[in-house]
Amino acid sequence: MNAKVIVQKISSNIKPYQIIIIILLLVWLDLFLLKGINLTTADAGRHIKNGELFLQNFKALDTNFYSYTYPDFPFINHHWGSGILFFLIWKIAGFSGLSFFYIFFSLITFLIFFRIAWKKSTFEIATFCSILAIPLIGERTEVRPEVLSCFFSAIFFWILFKIKDKEISYKFLYLLPIISLLWINTHVYFFLGFFILGLFFIETLIEKNYFLSKKIFITGFLSLLLSFLNPFTWKAIVYPFFIFKNYGYTIVENQSIKFLENYGLNNSNFIIIKLAFLVFILSTITLLIRNRKSFSIIFFVSTFVTGTLACLALRNFTLFGFFVLPAIAYQIKNSIRSEKIPNEFPAKIVTIFFSIILFIIIALMSSEKTSNAGDAQLGLLPKINAAADFYKTNKIQGPIFNNYDIGGYLIFHLYPEKIFVDNRPEAYPTSFFQDVYIPMQENNDIWKEAENKYNFNVIFFYLNDITPWAQKFLISRIDDPEWSPVFTDQYAIIFLRKNEKNNPIIEKYQISREKFGIK
Repeated sequence: MNAKVIVQKISSNIKPYQIIIIILLLVWLDLFLLKGINLTTADAGRHIKNGELFLQNFKALDTNFYSYTYPDFPFINHHWGSGILFFLIWKIAGFSGLSFFYIFFSLITFLIFFRIAWKKSTFEIATFCSILAIPLIGERTEVRPEVLSCFFSAIFFWILFKIKDKEISYKFLYLLPIISLLWINTHVYFFLGFFILGLFFIETLIEKNYFLSKKIFITGFLSLLLSFLNPFTWKAIVYPFFIFKNYGYTIVENQSIKFLENYGLNNSNFIIIKLAFLVFILSTITLLIRNRKSFSIIFFVSTFVTGTLACLALRNFTLFGFFVLPAIAYQIKNSIRSEKIPNEFPAKIVTIFFSIILFIIIALMSSEKTSNAGDAQLGLLPKINAAADFYKTNKIQGPIFNNYDIGGYLIFHLYPEKIFVDNRPEAYPTSFFQDVYIPMQENNDIWKEAENKYNFNVIFFYLNDITPWAQKFLISRIDDPEWSPVFTDQYAIIFLRKNEKNNPIIEKYQISREKFGIK
């Protein structure tokens, strides 16, 4: 079958109104994802620097390295391969290229899961399920390596379902070990590949499809063998089970919905995820009552597990959004008796109805996104590099005391200068955060001890650090006669210690205390 015949076959199966709906869904998802990179808090700068250093030395970093506090502290750099990819994209196309890369792979991943949902149900049901899933998929807007985990999960699902449904040869299974090799070297969620293979292996066994179950088992074994081909060998394979063993700092993305709600964080996705989970549970119960033979272990277990992970940590919302889409589509479709499925004309009416709902949601979400016009763009937020440019232009030198959030920004701009801390809790001892980093911001006496120990010359902080200790610390430093603020914008604030070397810069740029509301 040549390419022309394939295109004709595909186009004959997709109707014009379906193309329009798919485009609208992609546009809606894009509204969530099209957000400028806040480099002062993002990990992207550190990933880029990791990739640059690897290509210089051909060795993945395996110690803290960027910090002068614990430069030799060992850690598993599970996303080292993503750093290479990020660096190459940035080198060729800048931060706009990185934004495009992230959005492109997010949209492709959505299309794959949507196509699975469509194949396993109807176009109309898949569209309905997408309305629930897209806000969850769009929760994570920062350019992160996890987009590759979502994409690889989609490829695993697509290949395995195609083989299971006898639409492609089982030989495509042997692509999966190669993907597993890429996966373990790019993101810690590589275990999802084994999880998905395991579910298909169990379901094919139950269906007594022993030929395919044997092939899937062999694929899993080969995937495991190839997974040892990483800089950390077996340690990387078991790392997902131990990543939180040395995690001394609490970050929002790792907190549960219950914790965040009690903390007072408002997020419309908290309601949407509960609604999606409710639809999933109700469709499961209905399927078991009306059509038990169609119950799918693959859809149920994968969605239940990722849904539970999403309830336990904000960072898993996107993952659950992808997995829940085909699951509830399949279960709703198979809960309806075939003779009661709408004919073509009623189906179009239903589609138009959902299209109107979707249009309203798009309009509302567009209004929310454009309320901060600077956020809706490719690449960096405006003037995000101003603080780093000020630092370098005035040839300021450390030692720097910085907060957790801005560490990746400083690594990107100031390396090889070392910093105090960055946003990798696993790269520092738990005691560092609990006994040093937080207390020195809460207690002025402890701060003075650390000040003398490390001989700080600069304080470089993300201005919007909302932790109670950071706000207290910044107020104390503004009122501290030994320190002077010389730069501030909407992202960062820089203090210089008053001494002979810094005094000319302080005299030129000193910010009055009145600007901070202090008389």
